[in-house]
Amino acid sequence: GYKFGILYVKDDQTTEQEWFQNTQTSKDFEEFLQFIGEKITLQGWTRYNGGLDVEGDSSGTHSIFTTFENYEIMFHVSTLLPYTKDEDQQLARKRHLGNDIVLLVFMEGESDVKFDPTKIRTNFNHVFFVLKKDKKETTIRGHTVYR
Repeated sequence: GYKFGILYVKDDQTTEQEWFQNTQTSKDFEEFLQFIGEKITLQGWTRYNGGLDVEGDSSGTHSIFTTFENYEIMFHVSTLLPYTKDEDQQLARKRHLGNDIVLLVFMEGESDVKFDPTKIRTNFNHVFFVLKKDKKETTIRGHTVYR
């Protein structure tokens, strides 16, 4: 199996601390998660788990999973991993996302803020896919378009 991280970035956020603190998401982000895979319950999960805890809830209660051409893929979703109030670094989240080779970065909003991968302190993230819902093209085409 394979594991990929999904990082949710709200409009105008520019720091790792802000990104890992996100607990509330948007309709657009939830739509993206439904597009990319199936929301599964971790406890008792018997297929590829991508290093997530499937016996207790130390990795959260849910994640996103899919298959592609017989490959099992587990997504480490920043907002589905445990959040610890008053912890700036959010180590439980960073432990998974920071060790993923590939990180999908979902940019929210209309601002022109660019994602800067050097803001994440890790030796493992090597490939960053930065995406945003293109609301204009979505309206024109009648289905969701990501850029």
